[in-house]
Amino acid sequence: MKLRPFELALVIIFIVLALAALALLSSYERGPSTPDGSLAFTGSVQIWGTMPGGGMQDTIASLAEQFDAYREVTYRYIPPAQFNDQLVNALADGTGPDIVLMSHEYLVDMRRRIVPYSYEVVSERDIRDAYIEGAQIFALNDGLYALPIAVDPLVLYWNRDLLATQGFLNAPRTWEELLNVQFGALIERDFDRSIRRGVVALGEFNNVRNSFGVMSMLLTQAGSGGVVESERGYEIKLQESIAGAINPLRTAIEFYTRFSQPANSYYSWNRSLPQDRAAFVGEDLVFYFGYASEAREIERLNPNLNFDIAEVPQGAAASVRRTYGQFYGLALLRSSDNSNAAYAVMAQLNSPQQATDIAVNSGLAPVSRQAISAGSNDTYGRIAFASAGIAYGWLNPDVSTTNQIFATMSSDVNQNRRTIDQSVNDGLQRIEQAY
Repeated sequence: MKLRPFELALVIIFIVLALAALALLSSYERGPSTPDGSLAFTGSVQIWGTMPGGGMQDTIASLAEQFDAYREVTYRYIPPAQFNDQLVNALADGTGPDIVLMSHEYLVDMRRRIVPYSYEVVSERDIRDAYIEGAQIFALNDGLYALPIAVDPLVLYWNRDLLATQGFLNAPRTWEELLNVQFGALIERDFDRSIRRGVVALGEFNNVRNSFGVMSMLLTQAGSGGVVESERGYEIKLQESIAGAINPLRTAIEFYTRFSQPANSYYSWNRSLPQDRAAFVGEDLVFYFGYASEAREIERLNPNLNFDIAEVPQGAAASVRRTYGQFYGLALLRSSDNSNAAYAVMAQLNSPQQATDIAVNSGLAPVSRQAISAGSNDTYGRIAFASAGIAYGWLNPDVSTTNQIFATMSSDVNQNRRTIDQSVNDGLQRIEQAY
């Protein structure tokens, strides 16, 4: 069939268009995929955080080897004492991060800067099913303010040689065992009651590295209701019990300060001594209350120290076990100019496998129920995992403020400036004002 000139021109045009389309398809390169198979996000994503260890950097580096998009993701560790100032200054300059990996201790203060997940997106049922009890502290009235990643539980470090020398082969499981069985054999004081070797470093704040955590542990064990959120705002229930105990904050302060009072039979610590971790590393302190993440650093500080970790002591009559923990979660800042990419990164890093890798490689424990149930065979990981399930925190208004309030309460009691009741009442008032 002979084509007319007009028809021939149309065929030629269609052939040219088809060839052009084939050329475009042959040169098209699909964008790199994210691990869940979706198209990768674009642009850089900055994460700043206070979580110790290198787990986050290692995980991001591993993802970057597989997926090009993660080459634009960076993590910057900032010491907790410097975090707030550096973040505020960066936000004022417009150079802040997209995501923060923060402890729950910063949640109240940071809340106004964070975009929460709606419970229509992440249901409260899903949160309860996915994470251990303590990690649910990020779930506030109007949404989930951070995707939980890890917990650093408070544990008991103990000197194996010093205990074995006195015939004790294990760390105390209860406070009664520590005080009534082991304390007398382990304490070393001169005739004038000056301390040559302490048993536990409690009572003071300035030379007790984790004083806030220890006090919070005692509060939790005493049955304190902590701080809860209601329609009226934050309700301070530190002195209210959830388990029938009487005056939990008073109980915690009274117990804590007895160890720094020279007239007390359990006198073991005072303000003239060095920081408690340094004393433990130097074998001048038998027990040290520290976070699980500190184990490798203690090994480094004294490779010859024969130590181990155990769960913190509990009351002999306690029906439930409790310790304090620092819970870490990923939160999106309102100031982020690349929120879609930030959401994608947060979701990937919060997946059970990635979150567990981040936690374990940082010396912490995961908060996934699935991961905790699987357990750990690591030297220190087994205790960290066991302690994670019984770890809790509370919504304090500001870390530095509450530290100072607790320090004042203990100092007032130790120096006889106030009675325990007066100190507790004053401390509660100051905490309420801090919100």
